[in-house]
Amino acid sequence: INSPLTITGEARGNWFFEASFPITLVNWDGLIIAEGIATAEGEWTTEDFVPFSAELEFVSPYAEGNPDFMKRGALILKKDNPSGLPEHDDALEITISFAQ
Repeated sequence: INSPLTITGEARGNWFFEASFPITLVNWDGLIIAEGIATAEGEWTTEDFVPFSAELEFVSPYAEGNPDFMKRGALILKKDNPSGLPEHDDALEITISFAQ
């Protein structure tokens, strides 16, 4: 992936709170390199799937000559959980590869 990263998709309405949920981009070691908010593009107070979009700007942690493992990272979509109760937490982690 390159910066800026545009993210689009669909998530169940219960992932949103006030029409948004957090997203995080981490490097191979779990270090956060970007954070942002995914925003609903429709009615989010439903159990159905709701389209969303987000954009993250970041500096790639991979440079030419680095070991290949430094290309790896993850995009983490987090269910918004205003209650703070762990039983309402959820996340989806997507493995990515950074471009130079």
